[in-house]
Amino acid sequence: MTFSADIAKFVVQAKGNIDEAARRATILLAQGVILKSPVDTGRFRGNWMFAAGAVPRQTLTTTDPSGQATLSRLIAQIDTTGAGGITYLSNNLPYAVRLENGWSKQAPQGMVRLTAQEFQAYVSKAANEVHNK
Repeated sequence: MTFSADIAKFVVQAKGNIDEAARRATILLAQGVILKSPVDTGRFRGNWMFAAGAVPRQTLTTTDPSGQATLSRLIAQIDTTGAGGITYLSNNLPYAVRLENGWSKQAPQGMVRLTAQEFQAYVSKAANEVHNK
């Protein structure tokens, strides 16, 4: 299947509401990364950042062992975006790359690469959820 055919299928599944479907897919991706993140103090989970148009560079001192407050913060930001732009999800703590590369026994396969492997499933789920509204 070609990329344009994939996009056409996505638009049909989302009943043409690609902005809402794109937001929903982005939320699912953020949730996947956050919940796959290892937890010691919860600072790593609390430092996931979302931005549109530019990579977020800040870090926070907050802790969020469950990841729910972080996800709520990101959802509020994601809800202001639409399809077609470039968005970023990042964690700027100095040990983030080490965690992604298996430094933690809680996440030996990383978080981002596992979530990226699930990308198509998240996009399909988002399109179907919008379609069934």
